[in-house]
Amino acid sequence: MKPYVIGMDIGGTNLRIALGPQGEEIRHFQKVPQEAVLTGESPAKELADFIQNYCAQHGGGARPEAVMIGFPATLDRNRHHVLQAPNVPGIDGLSAADLGRLAHVPVYFERDVNLLFSCDMLDLGIPSQGLSVGIYIGTGIGNAIFYNGRPLSGKNGVSGELGHIPRSGSGEICGCGNLGCAECFASGRRLSHLRDTYFPSLPIGRLFLEQGSSPILQDFLEEIACTVAAELNILDPEYLVLGGGVLHMAGFPLESLKKKILAHTRKPYPAQGLQILHSQDAVENGARGAVALAWALDQERKAVLS
Repeated sequence: MKPYVIGMDIGGTNLRIALGPQGEEIRHFQKVPQEAVLTGESPAKELADFIQNYCAQHGGGARPEAVMIGFPATLDRNRHHVLQAPNVPGIDGLSAADLGRLAHVPVYFERDVNLLFSCDMLDLGIPSQGLSVGIYIGTGIGNAIFYNGRPLSGKNGVSGELGHIPRSGSGEICGCGNLGCAECFASGRRLSHLRDTYFPSLPIGRLFLEQGSSPILQDFLEEIACTVAAELNILDPEYLVLGGGVLHMAGFPLESLKKKILAHTRKPYPAQGLQILHSQDAVENGARGAVALAWALDQERKAVLS
């Protein structure tokens, strides 16, 4: 077995894991229920046991060079600890160093959205140089900001909270506790509310197929476009990647959304020459991105040690 790393993407429902030899496609991808691994009683030991069992089964008797784990969580600036993960019980305070000692391998943490964008950079041929962003409209709004191939973290580790840009005059309470965040108007959660209010007999998966031209859904697209354009006008990125479950719904008017985004983006720049790309919807993307970041960080670690 060639040297390899492990990539793991832990979501609110499922955990996805794969191994990847350097420069090769991932192998032995698995998707397992999160609750089958994490009971909340001893998350570090549970994850360490899961990693070791996976390696024993697929690693050819060798330990990985590193493990990268993505969480739907707030992490500290240095990505050493999970600060808050409301959808993954029991892991608040989880330490990468403690997990690494139990698993006998270097362990790295990252936000799950940054794993998705790392995968998209590979798939879409986005160069590491410069600044590029990914905006993923799912239940909430995921936002990755990469500069020279690495995710921007910020002073407290929480850069890229595009979904929590406030909107003046709104009484909507966001899941974060603040009033009027962008996620209240431009997310899958909002789309579900619109369906329940205006199209209650229509399955949500058919909203855009049957009601895509309705003023209700056109206003929803406008909310997404304004949110995206706000980031473009601030950051002036090389590339914008759009993705997430909402944008992958049947009949979603992606080209219409792109036109609305450009309408709100400042002219002549950054609108002129802006490259807007579309993320591919694949269940293994988080694990693939984790493998790519694991190799990058492991090389940096070894360069420092040498």
